Amino acid sequence: MRVKVNLVEHLDKFAVSTPVPRGSLLFRCGEPASAVYIVRSGKIVLVWMGPDHVYPMDTVGPGSIVGLPAALNGEYSVTAKAVEDSDLGYIAAEQVIAMLESSPRLALAAKKLTVQEAARMQATPDDGKIHLASA
Repeated sequence: MRVKVNLVEHLDKFAVSTPVPRGSLLFRCGEPASAVYIVRSGKIVLVWMGPDHVYPMDTVGPGSIVGLPAALNGEYSVTAKAVEDSDLGYIAAEQVIAMLESSPRLALAAKKLTVQEAARMQATPDDGKIHLASA
């Protein structure tokens, strides 16, 4: 019998509590990945910043993981900013990678989460802007 792995719960056990005031940037697009965050309370907005515009992609709250794709590929592809006072669980990207390398079940859960996240967002080629995918 296979046991389903809850990636958020597993990572949260190792996360260091980090209070983040409203308006704080967690990371910017293009920066090297340094951490993955578990949102424990508050809200984080994920945006893509173009040369002349800012395109909101998603807003996430408690129970969400922020920065996982970057830990896997080495670089943040979006900018993340706290839009509310938030309590986050901080885990160094290297620690997350070590956990995923040591557990095929965790690696599969991370892959599924990353694919689901990508599927939620879609680009519209006619205007070049990023839009939220419809639910």
